Amino acid sequence: MSVTLGPGPVIIPLTQWAEDSISAIYSATTEANFNDAFDAFLLKDAKITVNGKHLSVAQYKQKLLDQKILEQSAQVSYKGAVSVPKNPNEPAQAGSVGLFFTALIVEKLREFGAPVTRTVTSSVNLTSVPFPLICDSVVISI
Repeated sequence: MSVTLGPGPVIIPLTQWAEDSISAIYSATTEANFNDAFDAFLLKDAKITVNGKHLSVAQYKQKLLDQKILEQSAQVSYKGAVSVPKNPNEPAQAGSVGLFFTALIVEKLREFGAPVTRTVTSSVNLTSVPFPLICDSVVISI
């Protein structure tokens, strides 16, 4: 479902925006694509907490890059999501999103001829600011 606000761009719901952003980060196969997806997702001074530990944006970016270092491809599936708009009259403009996802990462390495896979399971709580949507706060459990 998308929200049409008259002539101009179609603004997607917060949950879809969050899922699309996370999928773009995990499925990026080049560093340039990863950087574009990451920078479109987070403010440069976003507040990030991973498993109760505060990280800088650079530290979080490196953590994600470390997960992807041997990645050949990735597939992200979402187990559940909820969003709460900051303003109920403008539900696609800003708010909070909570979601659970699993990323199946297929690595370039082979073991007995078969690709090595890893699974990342995570819950994420995001706070986004108005259009263009971008995160200013992230709480993650991995």
